[in-house]
Amino acid sequence: MQNNANTNDEKVLTDIYKTCKMGLESIAKLMPQTQNEQMKRTMGEHLKEYQTFAARASQCLAETGKAPEDAGFWEKIPAEVGMAVSRMMDSSDSKTAQMMINGYVMGVTELKKQQSDVAGLSEPVVTLVSDMLSFQLQAINDMKQYL
Repeated sequence: MQNNANTNDEKVLTDIYKTCKMGLESIAKLMPQTQNEQMKRTMGEHLKEYQTFAARASQCLAETGKAPEDAGFWEKIPAEVGMAVSRMMDSSDSKTAQMMINGYVMGVTELKKQQSDVAGLSEPVVTLVSDMLSFQLQAINDMKQYL
């Protein structure tokens, strides 16, 4: 693997790992407040998917000699505040679904941007990005039924 490709892989893998960790934390905070049992099951499935993607990104990073990094405190604050304010104003399952969809859309947007902006990614990273995109697009569809 070329040094530049290695650097690009590391950047994308780190971003995927951070996205997964933030997704895991968000879902874990929203699940207990969710009333609809089917929606909770769907959220649980999404939680497992994020865990799998975080593990895959971590493994790929380990193969480059790097350790995964969680999002920093200041990176998490906007999401934390946004979720808290949204839940205070409307704690319905529909609002929760909307917040989750918005999070998935941000993830899709970031992954699509990385696909076009970052050149020379290794095949395992390209596959991971593609798989995660598929998951997030499916997750958006999963949540639409709860709007």
